[in-house]
Amino acid sequence: MTVWFDVEDLIRFFQYAKRPTGIQRLSFEVCAAAHRLAEPGGVGFCRRNDAGTRLLEVDFAGFEAAIRAAAEALPPAQQIIAAPPPLPPLSRTRIFAAARRLPPHYREPLGDLYRASVNAARALRALLRAAWRRTRPRRAAAGPIPAAIPAAASGVVVNPASVDWLIHLGASWERPYAPGFLNYLAGNGVRLGLFAHDMIPDLFPEWCTRSMGVDFSLWLDETVPRAERVFAISRHTLKDLEFCLTRRNRRVPDVTQLPPGGQGRSAVPPQPRPLAQPFVLMVGTIEARKNHGGMLRVWRHLLNAPPAGEVPVLVFAGKAGWLTSDLMQQLENAAYLGGKILFIDQPTETQLAALYQHCLFTLYPSLYEGWGLPVTESLCFGKPVIASNSSAIPEAGGPYCAYFDPDDLTEAEAAIRRWIEQPELVRAAAARIAAEFEPPRWEDTAAALLRDCAMPARE
Repeated sequence: MTVWFDVEDLIRFFQYAKRPTGIQRLSFEVCAAAHRLAEPGGVGFCRRNDAGTRLLEVDFAGFEAAIRAAAEALPPAQQIIAAPPPLPPLSRTRIFAAARRLPPHYREPLGDLYRASVNAARALRALLRAAWRRTRPRRAAAGPIPAAIPAAASGVVVNPASVDWLIHLGASWERPYAPGFLNYLAGNGVRLGLFAHDMIPDLFPEWCTRSMGVDFSLWLDETVPRAERVFAISRHTLKDLEFCLTRRNRRVPDVTQLPPGGQGRSAVPPQPRPLAQPFVLMVGTIEARKNHGGMLRVWRHLLNAPPAGEVPVLVFAGKAGWLTSDLMQQLENAAYLGGKILFIDQPTETQLAALYQHCLFTLYPSLYEGWGLPVTESLCFGKPVIASNSSAIPEAGGPYCAYFDPDDLTEAEAAIRRWIEQPELVRAAAARIAAEFEPPRWEDTAAALLRDCAMPARE
């Protein structure tokens, strides 16, 4: 029996991105850990052909090496954004002096025409800057990955045997299996395993694009009920999955909770301090549900009514996601609160480690999560977290976080202000993490998955 991991979505994701987000990080790290753990022939890696009718074997060792190398490559664009680029001044010429000498019935229409042209130019600049923000992550991704991806598939057709597994750990709703392919798997006795990260597109469509909501709905209706097993990232997601399928009158497959791993404390050597000033760290893709906008308002309140001590810099580390144009415009209009907010666009793994190592503490104020991987990462680095008490986040943070209601910014501000004014509370939280928290490992996640599939794994 072989467990085949479908890495189709990973290959497609890294064709335009260098840094994994939460879903891709879990999928990639579990695949890499399974590759290290399994006995020879126990696991394999594949992707689908263009027609989606056959599986092609993937050289995962080469793929992993290319991804890890690219994740450390600095993009050509500036990494730290602390203020918007200045707009060029509007040109003024001697024609203004001549226009002032014209009679009013000539001068006034010319003035209206000039003001209209100025407004049009400003609108055009705003559109161009918005388009630049949306496309910047794709342009920054130029590097070795696009060239490495075509070689990832060997061209060898994979024919899974009866009782083999085909596991998809990623966003399997984005390019769903066709009904004919699912029939082919079932007809050959191949067991399908999927991963449920969260049910956000079905429960909260307002936080997603319309196309994602449609794709996710089809996935729940047509793909998930045909799976042998679904691995859920948390107990909360497991319950959400059962709820969403039941209200659709769809079959609920066997479900198993499979919490994510992380980096141990000694996995990354000490890094130089990335910023001279004290800073608080918030890691994650900038999306509406992550509550970056709420933290912008909290930081403005802190600056308007300073705590007993300096207001630290708030660092947003991640990439700009969907439905964020309003927030990015607010940050630019506010000049990133005079530099008290920094946006570090797609930091490398080493840069991210340096941010974790040297921050005062981290924030995770998300309105809803299937898990909350940055919470786990922060604890792995020994850093205390002020986190939302919503959804599955307390499962990720356990007793090692200070929690608040993400809909109550007054409560959030009070918790943050308390840790700024009383650093001994942060030191006590860090001491408890060092003494009690056992950092999870990706190898543990992969081993649990292989055991669940009745696969032997080296300890």
